[in-house]
Amino acid sequence: PPGVSWVCRCTGRSNRSRRAVTSVRAAGALSRPAMSALVASTDATDRATGLSLDAVCDLEPYWEATRRLYAPFESGLPAPTGRVYTHEIPGGQLSNLRQQAIALGLGEKFEQIEDMYAAANDILGNIVKVTPSSKVVGDLALHLVAVGADPAEFAADPASFDVPDSVIGFLSGELGDPPGGWPEPFRTKALAGRTVKRHETELGEADAAGLKADRRTTLNRLLFPGPTKEFSESRERYSDLAVLPTRDFLYGLASDDEHDVYLQEGVRLILAVESISKPDERGFRTVMCTINGQLRPVSVRDRSVSPDAPTQERADPTKPGQIGAPFDGVVSPVVAVGDTVDVGDVVATIEAMKMEASITTSVAGTVERVALDGPRSIEGGDLVVVVTPA
Repeated sequence: PPGVSWVCRCTGRSNRSRRAVTSVRAAGALSRPAMSALVASTDATDRATGLSLDAVCDLEPYWEATRRLYAPFESGLPAPTGRVYTHEIPGGQLSNLRQQAIALGLGEKFEQIEDMYAAANDILGNIVKVTPSSKVVGDLALHLVAVGADPAEFAADPASFDVPDSVIGFLSGELGDPPGGWPEPFRTKALAGRTVKRHETELGEADAAGLKADRRTTLNRLLFPGPTKEFSESRERYSDLAVLPTRDFLYGLASDDEHDVYLQEGVRLILAVESISKPDERGFRTVMCTINGQLRPVSVRDRSVSPDAPTQERADPTKPGQIGAPFDGVVSPVVAVGDTVDVGDVVATIEAMKMEASITTSVAGTVERVALDGPRSIEGGDLVVVVTPA
């Protein structure tokens, strides 16, 4: 949740240190007290924090307002709880684990999952729980609750149960050796008769060069290929949305109000929404907006509306034989399955805003499939024709 946390070290006359984890605003899912409460309660003692109570209190309205912005993303843990001292689930994982439980149909058993997390942690040897090791414990807890397993029976005879891949990977050493040693004899029993798949990849010259030139981007791609691909596609399609104010990004632009977007120092856009049309048969709305005073129409897909027209397949830009529409418009194919085409041949025409253009193929070959059964209004990037290279 939004907020700033500190670990305050308060040293008394005995030189014995005490640490307290707190936050400017009490994090609703955790057991942390508000920082102002800690500062106020220790000010007149030999354990005073040395922090200004007034300064800490001045920060609270900001974080209170920030939390309201992110309210839709709360994970159903609105009140502080001391159960964290029992299950010891890391704060970030606690909210994510609830969403995983809901997705698996286990939302009503979350207290049982918390207890099972503690049991899974003991079975695995009370490992240091940070990403990705915390995921191993969480996966095991969810799995045991889902199958209704008794943790004692599982610990005694893991070979009789299905075990999540992340747990097998951990026990086989994919995350390294745990500081406290391996949980034996559980580890040996769990791995007996199971095929351990090693995920080892050799770095190519391009990867090695990427680690030197742009370490963060390259590591993201190597360690998290799926999310990195989604992020890159989103960035390519929508540009860098980090320049938008948080409220505008999460809730959209309010009508009849101007919104300032600072692209960089000295470069500002003034945005406003004038009107929004009803959805068409494809579920698209035309949003009339102004950019620095100039009126512009923008076609936006309304995901809350079920389109009457069938959903169009998207072209894969990484496959040269898949030819997509260059922009939104009415597309009319001019080729048929089996036709032979050369580079530059017209495979379809597109009309939009009284403008007509040709859609050509960048590869020579045979038309394998025509995605449209006739003239149809589609959006940019939708698949039109598939050509099998010669």
